[in-house]
Amino acid sequence: MYLERLNMHQFAELMNGKVNTALVPIGMTEAHGEHCALGTDFLIPREFVRRLDQIVGDKVVMAPEIPYGHSWSLAPFSGTLDVPGRVFADYVSAVGEQLVRQGFQYIVLFNGHGGNMPALSFVSEHLADIGATVLSINWWIDYRDLILPIAPDFGHAGEDETSCVLAIDESLVDMQYAHKHLDSVSRKLRFSGMEVFNYPNANNGDATKATVDKGLAIYDALIPAIIDDLEDMWSRPPRSDV
Repeated sequence: MYLERLNMHQFAELMNGKVNTALVPIGMTEAHGEHCALGTDFLIPREFVRRLDQIVGDKVVMAPEIPYGHSWSLAPFSGTLDVPGRVFADYVSAVGEQLVRQGFQYIVLFNGHGGNMPALSFVSEHLADIGATVLSINWWIDYRDLILPIAPDFGHAGEDETSCVLAIDESLVDMQYAHKHLDSVSRKLRFSGMEVFNYPNANNGDATKATVDKGLAIYDALIPAIIDDLEDMWSRPPRSDV
């Protein structure tokens, strides 16, 4: 069920019925190669949420998505809306605190953007400190062993992401602009202008290999794994003082 579709009476009744899990889709608005939509990093979590809602929607409240995040490495590219990491962390923490205040004991942070991960690690620990049980999902990393057999040339707007967007709506991708590029500078380094080397066309990986069928296969492969992680989370009794 979707939080934004409930009125206050429906919400109160829902919480009295002991629905205690909220899922927050989190993404980014940024350049995704020359070929993918700027909203790729929240469009993909949105599609996962749509599919999850059909299966566990009676147990999980789908909160409104957060479409902005931190993207130091892609900030120079057209269309990227970069929020400082500390601001992003404070904002998501505040959202999580309010969900806990409203009675949710389990919080799922479903992330679609790599630049958000350091901040979300802090957020997860903070929400755990105030009593919540938190599941953090970075779909393209946490389930990579399931993705690689389908789309081995993964990356930012690479084969995996591009395929997932194609599976949502082919009009969101213009394959004539798809590129192949592999990182040429270590991710351990940080220096001004390194995006020219790692993201010359605002992407890495091989987007030219992306297809609708690969995207559909990724969704089909990951949904059962995500549900397994939800079940593992629910096996941890919530704190009684939340």
